[in-house]
Amino acid sequence: MKEAPKFLTTEEVLAILRVSRRTLQNYRTEGKIPFHKISHKTILYKEADIEKFLREQYSTELLRAKGRKLLTETIRKQWKERL
Repeated sequence: MKEAPKFLTTEEVLAILRVSRRTLQNYRTEGKIPFHKISHKTILYKEADIEKFLREQYSTELLRAKGRKLLTETIRKQWKERL
């Protein structure tokens, strides 16, 4: 039997992601996080979608950090060669 997906409230997602309401709204508008609008004020998010978003964000930030490190090392090497 398939397990029913667990849903999170806006407040729970805000706490998990540590972002403002406006940032969460931007994520919804940009299509970064899927959501289910139940009523005018009630929006729910699948827990699996939030976990996926966190994994993607983490890997993107990690790649950026590695890219910055590589760029910094390359610049330093070029300056050393010039001196």
